[in-house]
Amino acid sequence: MSTSEPLVPVSGSSVAPSTQVAAAGAWGLGGRVALLIAALVTTPFTIRLLGSSRYGLWALLLTSLTWAALANLGMGTASTKFGAEHYARGDDLGEVAVVWTALSLTAITTSCAAVVVAVEAPAILAHLLHVRGDLLGPGELALRIVCALFVVQAVAGTVNTPQVVRLRWRQYTIITTAAGLIAAIGTPVALVLLSGGVVTAASVGLGAAALGALGTLLLSVRVQPALRRPRVSKVVLRQLVGYGSALTVSSLAIAPLSTAERFFLADNHSTVVVAYYAVAATLATTLNVLPGQLVGPLLPALTRLEAQGRLGEHRDLYRKSLSGLFLVLTPAAILLAFLAHPFLSLWAGTEYGLHSTGPLLVLVGGVWVNCLAWVPYTYLLSSGHTKILAYVNVAEILPFIAAAWVLTAKFGAIGAALVVSAMSAVDAVVFFVVVRHVAQLPFSPLSERRTRSVAVPVALGCAAMLAATVGHGLAIRLGWAALLSGVYAAAVWRLVLTPTERGGLLSLAAEVVGPGPWSRRSGRAT
Repeated sequence: MSTSEPLVPVSGSSVAPSTQVAAAGAWGLGGRVALLIAALVTTPFTIRLLGSSRYGLWALLLTSLTWAALANLGMGTASTKFGAEHYARGDDLGEVAVVWTALSLTAITTSCAAVVVAVEAPAILAHLLHVRGDLLGPGELALRIVCALFVVQAVAGTVNTPQVVRLRWRQYTIITTAAGLIAAIGTPVALVLLSGGVVTAASVGLGAAALGALGTLLLSVRVQPALRRPRVSKVVLRQLVGYGSALTVSSLAIAPLSTAERFFLADNHSTVVVAYYAVAATLATTLNVLPGQLVGPLLPALTRLEAQGRLGEHRDLYRKSLSGLFLVLTPAAILLAFLAHPFLSLWAGTEYGLHSTGPLLVLVGGVWVNCLAWVPYTYLLSSGHTKILAYVNVAEILPFIAAAWVLTAKFGAIGAALVVSAMSAVDAVVFFVVVRHVAQLPFSPLSERRTRSVAVPVALGCAAMLAATVGHGLAIRLGWAALLSGVYAAAVWRLVLTPTERGGLLSLAAEVVGPGPWSRRSGRAT
């Protein structure tokens, strides 16, 4: 019998799975927005306090965390997938074995990688990152602190499994957001108080990560008390490694797929063109925040439903996630394109408004398609088909590199945007086709009222194009964007959503913010 404290009953719930996932996603999105705002406010202070050279070094050290993440062998995702299966069956011992086995492997592999990097820090900084002069000494110590930071983050990403599989996103978001805010706000404060540099920034980051990991551990033990008794299994280890190794191969393949076009731009043109493209890519990929917060709770939810044989609810959750993402993501992409030129001109300068807008518009289309593909991608993760992901990414490397070389040479930043967007489209088609073939899950992102769910976004796009001819300043376009967003939301509510779907959204509001007028009306709406 289960001794854990589940958020919802394993075999059933008064709250629909789609509502639980949406509520978790809403909490995750709120936390992400809070961190983005904090970064937007504090980063200029950090830049000025560190100075351009030290901030550049700090940015390089943070970038190294992305590559170091490969050392955990995909254990964060693997522990979520297998932990959710055991939780769905009410198997506490199996869930604990998954968490402790994944945690042990993560600690070993990441610690080994961290030790190697820490020992070779002088060579890495001098020969790989080309750090010279007075920055070399502090850089070595800061890199070693960042190595410890990486291990702590990897451990936290595995020990959070009991919270994730139970969709405990409210508590989880509070802990992770608080840790992120401490790092974002604490860094410039510490730099002022201590007159510090990159070592101070790295120390604040490590301290915040340690607090977040401690909070995550305490909450995990609270929801799954059996974690107090460590349990490691060879059988589970083989499952985790088999699942995670394919993810690691996929991640290794993604590295050139996500960076090659920038190196080709520099080689075929100049670093100035790279800057134009990088600014466009940074703005376009903000759309990834939406599916990024959906995937976290969707993965354990799909895994649990499939493990319990609740295939009808599994299919319904997949369909609602896809159609809901389409209805939210599409207007976000349209309005981002609508605001692109005046925003870039004000934020980055008129030169970027002139040269980055075109690549941004192309990238927005690619990112939009890619974001929709996150739903079938998550299904492949939940069903254990990680080898398919690895095959797809590896197969794309040579065609992508060839196309990126040709298109960047001929069309510059626009060419880079074209090849990235084309690859995103290929990924999306492949993932949707594979999921359709393997599980007969829906291919179309449209809701039940298909014609209306196409017509309303198309009308928004036409209205945005018309408004773009009327006003060119950012303030005017922001006003138009607010108006169009309101009209779009009203049209979706009245014309696209069915009464049942409207009732589900009212239930979601009650789930996220508590009982209110919407919860009393939700019964009549259905």
